[in-house]
Amino acid sequence: MAAPSHFSHLLSLLEQESAAEAQRALEQGRRLSPAAAERTGNSLVDLAIIDEDAGLGGRTLVTLAKRNRTLALPWHRLGSGTPIVLSPLNDPKARGYRGVVVQRDDRTLQIALPASDDAWDEVEAWRVDLSADEIALQRQRAALKTLERTERGRLFELREVLLGRRAPKFWTREIASEVVDPAMNDVQRGAIALALAAEDVALVQGPPGTGKTTTVAELIRLAVGRGERVLACAPSNLAVDNLLEKLLDRRVRAVRLGHPARVLPALRAHTLDLLVDEHPDVRVARKLVKDARALFRQAGRYTRAKPQPGARHETRQEARQLLADARRIEQAVVDHLLDSAEVLCATTTGLDPDVLADRSFDLAVIDEACQSTEPGCWLPAMRAKRLVLAGDHCQLPPTVVSREAAAAGF
Repeated sequence: MAAPSHFSHLLSLLEQESAAEAQRALEQGRRLSPAAAERTGNSLVDLAIIDEDAGLGGRTLVTLAKRNRTLALPWHRLGSGTPIVLSPLNDPKARGYRGVVVQRDDRTLQIALPASDDAWDEVEAWRVDLSADEIALQRQRAALKTLERTERGRLFELREVLLGRRAPKFWTREIASEVVDPAMNDVQRGAIALALAAEDVALVQGPPGTGKTTTVAELIRLAVGRGERVLACAPSNLAVDNLLEKLLDRRVRAVRLGHPARVLPALRAHTLDLLVDEHPDVRVARKLVKDARALFRQAGRYTRAKPQPGARHETRQEARQLLADARRIEQAVVDHLLDSAEVLCATTTGLDPDVLADRSFDLAVIDEACQSTEPGCWLPAMRAKRLVLAGDHCQLPPTVVSREAAAAGF
């Protein structure tokens, strides 16, 4: 299949999946009353916003509870990291707000939303519903469209190898055996040597329990030792956390991307959000955000006495300037943390282009690759010069198992 046709086919499948999920959610919403939807565990209804605070990256943290504050929340499946939609309870056609659950307890649910909205004050009752991860689908769509029209450059070369249209190449140099963790066995050493010798792509394949993630972590440590920047991914948050833990044990400077609510508690201190939050410069930015919100509230309270002409506008302009200053401070801290890390860790579909911007990497490694779909794997592959796939049943076109690999001694 020609490359454009291949990616057009994948795009078509993604669109069908997205449409089916949307239709299922729509039918369920029409079929169930709010009370019945709540009994499924996928929804919470008759909620009120009881607190609002500023979060990282312009996010707004909203805390909800039952409007009748004597009531606890019923049993539900909306745990930390779950994608949700917040919408007015009594207006099905009103705009919904996509977010992520941050934390929960018996009586409250805290969610992170992209931004605040003055219209929230006019809503008496809210509902929260489990949502499909539409952002992940959008990122995959964008990647496939880019791949479809790529005609030159390193991405084009890697694409041709991965589609089996060109054989991969391997360097003939060998790594010194003494630099490898002595706990590695001969098979693991061979896999590491193959991966380090690959100019384009390499596979690390083995049954469960054979130490693939340990091997991948050692591979990344050695690549970092060469001065390479590495993007380490896996399709699930748990698999990323397992890899991150092994990298930290090897004293690799790794930063975890993604919402902290989706990261194991013991590793949250290594997430970009918390590292930014703990930075002293960001404390200044937080103060600016609070001052800005106070000014916005002040501008909205000019009701008893007529303000001077332009006073409200000037107050809001001052608040916007404070917010802009806070964003600049925060972005400078984010850039420093990303650029000083040796390895960035994330799920394959959790690579936020707004955070990563145009950053590229010498090596991308995808652990548990066989658990991912192809569109998901392309997201990290597009940002790297070389790619290593590790998993139980990794398989590429026959031409990828090439004479070059045999010549290199693998």
